[in-house]
Amino acid sequence: MYNYTDYPTVDVSYRVKSDISVTPSLLKSDKNDEQSPEQSKAVSTLDEQSSPQLISHKEVLAMFHISSKATIYKWRQSRGFPDPVTLMPLRWLRSAVEEWKENIGGLGR
Repeated sequence: MYNYTDYPTVDVSYRVKSDISVTPSLLKSDKNDEQSPEQSKAVSTLDEQSSPQLISHKEVLAMFHISSKATIYKWRQSRGFPDPVTLMPLRWLRSAVEEWKENIGGLGR
């Protein structure tokens, strides 16, 4: 994700009919969007962990003893490898990957 706080900002005030001055930077505080270190760690830990039913990209690579994510992409395009069920982060159904491995995966690369 991009960190937009590093870019210069322009503070513009608006006048409404009641002559109340409203400044956009006062309406939305960047502090509301920030996460504490504990929250950030918890979110990143959840992203890295897999459930018993879902497996991560790293686990798929390890299952097939490959190191390239491009191989999985090629298998999806040409050999019917299962599509991930989530996109960010990528997760596959463990049962679908294991079934593909048993039926198709052993046919060579």
